[in-house]
Amino acid sequence: MESMEVFTDDRVRELRSKLEGSKRIVLTGHRGPDGDAVGACLALWNHLKENGIDSTVVMPDPYPEFIFWMNGHEDIVLHSDKPNLAEELVTQAEVLFVLDYNDSSRVGDLQSALDNTGAFTVMVDHHQMPSDFVDMMFSDSLSCSTCEMIYRLIEKWGEARVISKSTAECIYCGIMTDTGSFRFPSVTPRTHRIAASLLETGMDHSAIHSRVYDNNREGKLKLVGYAISEKLQVFPEFHAAIISLSAEELNRFGYKKGDTEGLVNTALSIEGVNFAAFIHESSERVKMSFRSVGEFSAREFSAKHFGGGGHHNAAGGASQDSLEDVLKKIVSLLPVYSKELNYPAP
Repeated sequence: MESMEVFTDDRVRELRSKLEGSKRIVLTGHRGPDGDAVGACLALWNHLKENGIDSTVVMPDPYPEFIFWMNGHEDIVLHSDKPNLAEELVTQAEVLFVLDYNDSSRVGDLQSALDNTGAFTVMVDHHQMPSDFVDMMFSDSLSCSTCEMIYRLIEKWGEARVISKSTAECIYCGIMTDTGSFRFPSVTPRTHRIAASLLETGMDHSAIHSRVYDNNREGKLKLVGYAISEKLQVFPEFHAAIISLSAEELNRFGYKKGDTEGLVNTALSIEGVNFAAFIHESSERVKMSFRSVGEFSAREFSAKHFGGGGHHNAAGGASQDSLEDVLKKIVSLLPVYSKELNYPAP
């Protein structure tokens, strides 16, 4: 099902007018940025630059190496590396974009600067239940990705036909990574029409897929193998599977950001499994990824028990508890949801 158009003519014109009259434009993504967050920021950064509008991308922390090839990534300001500069850019911005997140808590230590910015704030996001903390909101939970929404914004500006190859690559990567290479239920005919339009720029979709998925380090593959062979727990009576990794286990294989990308989907791919969780230690907290197929809401599970959020079938969360305690909590909750999880795979 495709959504109604959120990019109305009057608001799109107002936004463009503000951009053309501003000198300090900042584009922000969420903590632990993924392909969609980085892709959306750099797609808009590239497109604005090509149309004579300068902007700066600010991220809370590093992004995976598998997207280091995106044009403009080397100009991203990381709050984790340059906190003073990042906070100054955010607080002094005239226009600030909130891309691929819908609550200010999603930017971690950058939140205080975001909450105190004097900028005109613009949200472009596809997650459910957005917080009302921006001046202009483009929220569409039926869109497959924020990158798809960035394309629609550019299209509304009447500039889809002049999208550059660099911009197209960023948009395509975000759509590809957030849809599991176009296989998730969020993909619609419009998604494929947009992909077709991006291909017409001359971008190499096969090369993008290879850069993201077929460029593995030996340590990453060994980590994935270890996680599946030694740390995978399957609960057939509850149609669930869990993978957990400690900081020591991650470091043993020379872990780099992005190495465990997709691991939760591997657990979900097991026959008969309708709900999967991947949990791992990260800095001073435990991060969680939840996935489901069909009726069971990963988002509601994450929100109720871990204060997380996301989509119906894909969500995340974090906890200050120990890895062992988080694992025990998830396992203890499975019997509570035994009836809800007991259904044939779609």
